[in-house]
Amino acid sequence: MAVLIPWGAGADRWRLRAVGLASALIGGLLFPLFAHWAWGGGWLSALGANFQIGSGFLDPGGAATIQAFGGLTALAVVWILGPRGTKFAGSTAPRAIPGHHMIYVLFGCMLMLPGWLAFNLLGATLFAGTTPSLLVPVALNTLFCAAMSLLAALFVTRIRFGKPDVSLCATGWVAGLVTGSAVAAYATPAEAMIAGALIGGALPWLVELLEVYARIDDPSGAVVVHGIAGLWGIFALGFMGSFPSGQVLAQLIGIGTLLGLMFPLIYGCLWLLNKVFPFRTSPEGEVVGMDLHELGAGAYPEFVIYGDDFLPR
Repeated sequence: MAVLIPWGAGADRWRLRAVGLASALIGGLLFPLFAHWAWGGGWLSALGANFQIGSGFLDPGGAATIQAFGGLTALAVVWILGPRGTKFAGSTAPRAIPGHHMIYVLFGCMLMLPGWLAFNLLGATLFAGTTPSLLVPVALNTLFCAAMSLLAALFVTRIRFGKPDVSLCATGWVAGLVTGSAVAAYATPAEAMIAGALIGGALPWLVELLEVYARIDDPSGAVVVHGIAGLWGIFALGFMGSFPSGQVLAQLIGIGTLLGLMFPLIYGCLWLLNKVFPFRTSPEGEVVGMDLHELGAGAYPEFVIYGDDFLPR
């Protein structure tokens, strides 16, 4: 999943060959490195045993190892690719380029829940030592966190825009699932709901900050939904449960490792790869669509949006 998260961030302009090569680099080298540190008995997980810093860095559901790692990789990708040609053209404000079918978006978000529950339950068993009799609270915390995040995003967008924003509510739901990956195994239901509400309420502002002021073109919202929400969940975990003193510090060390070591390493590797195999498609590819330009077939045959002159020869 950490490899797939950046795909949506580079949508509409990332060459298929470059996607494949970048995925091989991330999945074959960079992700295993951090996963070993956090999950495989590496130095982050051993902070408690070796340096008496809490219980060591904790990441039972992959909020750091998968979600934040993938979100930071997405940030590196969009910085290298640059924004889509029409995103900031002709106006000081970014142009909204919504998904083609919001019902499909919401349905996809709903389908995430069973898989997320299974992953969190497995992570709680493997990395948090949760017994089978205590897995039900983990599942409930996951659901509570996501639901409160969605409701908070709905409330904030209703106040700001006069109507709830469907897209931001959907991303709020996923951000709540990401935060739940960190806290579900250790939090009380009230703590899980508070953690979800805080990220859901902040999400509309964070999306605006990155898009309007930082001019980051991230179609899937991966930087906020996976990156920032994952980091928030890992930080919040340090205040939950009955951990030894220093757990917040252990969590901050893990966050610092992601931001100060892994992100520069990810960006540097992808930057070098981009120099050899350029990531960005041609302007023609952006105009006709990546489905036709890269694969030679339209993804949505029910809509005729181009003539035969665009077909590859």
